[in-house]
Amino acid sequence: MPGAGYPTQMADGVPVIAAPAEIDITTADQLQTVLSDWRNLGHATVVVDMTGTQFCDSAALAELVRAHRRALADGGGLRLVIPADDTVLRVFTLIGLDRVIPRFASLEQALARTPAAAAGPGTLPAQAGELSPPADRRHCERCGALFRPQREHARFCSAGCRAAWNREHLGDPAVDASALTWSVTAMSEATARLAGVTVWERTRAVAAIEEAVWWITMVDATLVRHHPRVYDAVLTSRPHAERLLIEQTLAGLRFVRNWTGRDGWLGAVIETGGPRADNRRITGWRWKHVPEPALARLAPRGQVWEMSRYRAYQAHLAGHTIGETLGRAVAFLSLTGANATSITAAREHATRS
Repeated sequence: MPGAGYPTQMADGVPVIAAPAEIDITTADQLQTVLSDWRNLGHATVVVDMTGTQFCDSAALAELVRAHRRALADGGGLRLVIPADDTVLRVFTLIGLDRVIPRFASLEQALARTPAAAAGPGTLPAQAGELSPPADRRHCERCGALFRPQREHARFCSAGCRAAWNREHLGDPAVDASALTWSVTAMSEATARLAGVTVWERTRAVAAIEEAVWWITMVDATLVRHHPRVYDAVLTSRPHAERLLIEQTLAGLRFVRNWTGRDGWLGAVIETGGPRADNRRITGWRWKHVPEPALARLAPRGQVWEMSRYRAYQAHLAGHTIGETLGRAVAFLSLTGANATSITAAREHATRS
């Protein structure tokens, strides 16, 4: 039976996998095998019980995201059991995965399909860096006040509400710093993985690019939400032209991310070209110029956001290579993440001293 290494039982026709106390790079491959085995047996929905899990590194986070995306494509989805106030839950909350993969407080809730968090099974909200653009106004997640977001990932009406929410929901600076480090590492690993995919493996190559784009936009959203001052400081330290290029590259990648949710296969916006000397690696593939997207279904403010992403894509991604654009984004986000982690660690040290 699949999952011999991860204790597995059937409950109401759904496989329930019990995750170990630590899921890291040494066990992430086994997790991938277990989840793939159940998928191959026709189970689109799988529960991963993380009640006893105390540590989950970037390799495990990446595998959970990949498994959930595959399950969604099959018409199901991953369901995670993570109790409230759990260390792993704080990690998921910090980097936004609690809004991507449905989380339940108990196995009973997971089997009954009663979400314990805001996101329901199969949803990928905009705040998590996914499909839907923001509306004209939104409610502050702490005080509930209506405000107009100046950045697309903004969740709070003021710095005070953001700081208060972080104190109330995250609590442990060490956990916060580790979670950010894990998500940045997952982004870097997903991008580095592109070099190992050959141009002849087109389906796998496109999937690898899509994963890298997903992690980049996830890390970008995490930094904007929880570390806006550090984010702005790193941006403003750059010359004006470079700053605009970074901002526009990230906006263009958000358009790419939304394209996969709105129009399907990412390969439609990638120009693979012929077997030229400079095109033997998928990092040498280029983004295509694409027509304006149909946005009538969106609210007026949503149309403005998506058109700004589209223009950024056309101006700064189209015609440029995958490696160039992703590399620029990863370099900026890695530096910003490192600075944010250092500041968090310094604050923790000062608090303990």
